[in-house]
Amino acid sequence: MLRKNKGSILIMSLIVFTIVTVICVTCSGLILSNNRMCKLDYVNEKIKLGNIGLIEIIHSNMLKEVKYAVENTKEEAEFYNYITKNSSRDFINKIKIVDGSNLDKSDIKIDYKTTISNKEFMHYTISTKYIVDNYDKYIVAKVKIKNPWYGKIGKEEIITEEDNVRDIIGKNQEEITSQESNEVDEEIKDTSKINESDLVIFYNYEEK
Repeated sequence: MLRKNKGSILIMSLIVFTIVTVICVTCSGLILSNNRMCKLDYVNEKIKLGNIGLIEIIHSNMLKEVKYAVENTKEEAEFYNYITKNSSRDFINKIKIVDGSNLDKSDIKIDYKTTISNKEFMHYTISTKYIVDNYDKYIVAKVKIKNPWYGKIGKEEIITEEDNVRDIIGKNQEEITSQESNEVDEEIKDTSKINESDLVIFYNYEEK
């Protein structure tokens, strides 16, 4: 009888031990799985913020370059040529600079879309890839730059038009010069309040 009791106790002990072991292993698995999910969520958020940071820096660089272009051009062709010089490589190289931002683990690609660009709007596709612990994610954004001088008459065009009028109707040279000066001054006055933020337009944004 005593042996039977000892055998039953041993069996029950093994059963209890097995149950406790299964519970512990299951809990450990759940904890590890939860930790992995939390880590992935953290990494995913960090990558997302990194990509957004890159886009913001590029946007800021674009605003600076466009502002410089506005301040140093007065005609449609001048602005267009400044932005698209060397197929926009000069412009692209300047706006890709992210030094000092602590976002060095990244890859940036910017393409000038010649097929849909014109002198009124210059189109670009921006692709950023931020990397954290062998994980990465892309953000693709499309942006267009509006030419503030598009459709506006430049100084040279005004002078040419006035020269033609002078030849036709024989106006006095002083009157022509005065009229040219007034029209050019008025044109400059109208465009001196151009805000570069209105010229740089993001129109698509996609995470990949």
